[in-house]
Amino acid sequence: MDLSGDVKNPVKQPVKRPELLTLLCIFSFIGSGLAGFSNLFIFLTYDNMDEIIGQLQIELPDIDKLLAGGKRFFLAGLILYSISLIGAIGMWKLKKLGFHLYTGSQIFILFLPMVFTPSFPFSFVGLFITIAFISAYAVNLKFMT
Repeated sequence: MDLSGDVKNPVKQPVKRPELLTLLCIFSFIGSGLAGFSNLFIFLTYDNMDEIIGQLQIELPDIDKLLAGGKRFFLAGLILYSISLIGAIGMWKLKKLGFHLYTGSQIFILFLPMVFTPSFPFSFVGLFITIAFISAYAVNLKFMT
């Protein structure tokens, strides 16, 4: 029982964001932010990507399979990672809508390569990480409004 106010006007104590939720959000800001930025970069430079990769002089395994998805693949990735980032920001602000945006976008991201580049193998590591993050966020739903 809250004794800090009277019965007619109880004082609401602000909900403190749990440390686990804070850590998850920071990781999501970094992951979704970097992935969104890289998708934006590749989308904008797609027509020159062969030349850019040649100048890097490093081995990028399976990059040809990803590039086979075309510009729309990277545009879709940019949109989905942006929604994921917006969802993480929402959860940072303790909003359940953020959880739903994040979860939906992450599920679509898992299947995005298979839609645009059917020869690209399904990422079981990505599946595991996605399940881990969504599960950890779900544990914190009780702190969100």
